[in-house]
Amino acid sequence: MSSEQKQPLLSICIPTYNRAETLQEAVASILAQAAEVKAGDFEVLISDNASTDSTDAVIDKIKASTKLTVKYFKNEKNVGMDNNFQLLVGRALGRYIWLLGSDDLLAPGALKSVLRELEGEDQVDLYLGEKEDFYLTPDRPMRRRKIMPFVRAETFDFSRKEEVDRYFKANKKLIAYCNYISNIIFLREKWLRVRGKEEFTGTFYLHLYVFQALLWGGEPGTIKYLPAPLVKRRWGKEGTPELEQWKSLPFAELRLRQDVSIYRKVSSAVFEDKKYIRLIDELVIRNDGFSWAVRLRIENPRRFIGDILPFLFRVYWTHPMFWLKIVPLVFIPGFIWKLMRGVYRRQVKGEPIGLKEVLGI
Repeated sequence: MSSEQKQPLLSICIPTYNRAETLQEAVASILAQAAEVKAGDFEVLISDNASTDSTDAVIDKIKASTKLTVKYFKNEKNVGMDNNFQLLVGRALGRYIWLLGSDDLLAPGALKSVLRELEGEDQVDLYLGEKEDFYLTPDRPMRRRKIMPFVRAETFDFSRKEEVDRYFKANKKLIAYCNYISNIIFLREKWLRVRGKEEFTGTFYLHLYVFQALLWGGEPGTIKYLPAPLVKRRWGKEGTPELEQWKSLPFAELRLRQDVSIYRKVSSAVFEDKKYIRLIDELVIRNDGFSWAVRLRIENPRRFIGDILPFLFRVYWTHPMFWLKIVPLVFIPGFIWKLMRGVYRRQVKGEPIGLKEVLGI
């Protein structure tokens, strides 16, 4: 960056792999808001992990449709999601970085509101905003479920232990602990200063470690919750396994084993106080871990009882939540869990699924 060139406040960085159609929608959601802000305040970067679909053609179409510079990089080979994140952070010029999934969209007005926040006098290490969900296509919205229980913006300074306790007491959803990239804006400098990234590169969860380390690690940081939706999150498409040794596993089992093992590894690396490691464990059991376990119980009861339950027992047997939420999966018939899961998806999450899918027919 030359001495005359102004550093942008924000770099919107999009990692992608074989998502040409949704990538086009993601970038369009950014460009649609560009006229609301100063062009020099933000930049857009795309890092393509050696896609084999029509991503190149989509990029050409995007560049032809806008006067804004969209920086496009294509890796010679697939370097994995975590390394792709690292490449984007290294190439970005912005003071803050917004990692946007290539199947997600910016919520209307989000770019303007985020830049207004970043122009403020208070330096915050990480912003975490709300999201809205949709099923496969934006015209199929799902029910709004808030991440945090606050009506107004709320800032936490984790250099004070009582603030860490206040955060854990207030937030009982795993998403509040930075497992989803698209609703987080963070200081680029703080990402670069986090040590130990190599231990988590290739786990699919490098971002989880970096975000938790910059908030609760050796140099505690600050987080500001923004109650307005920043992104629209797409549901209904399952990802591709990143770890070679797990590619033979069913998707639900892959995710369950990843969540259980990596969350424990991350929290053990970040927190010195075992109380917080235990609280993270309970959040995994209460939230994502339970959801994946229910799905596995329905799809393959024998494997659940013979492999998954012993795996979870070895990790969580000292947690009351394990006995209250996981163990009952064994004794309640599968058709009841199938029905309960269908009702939950339709009534609680608001997935636009039909009666047959609710009943598991």
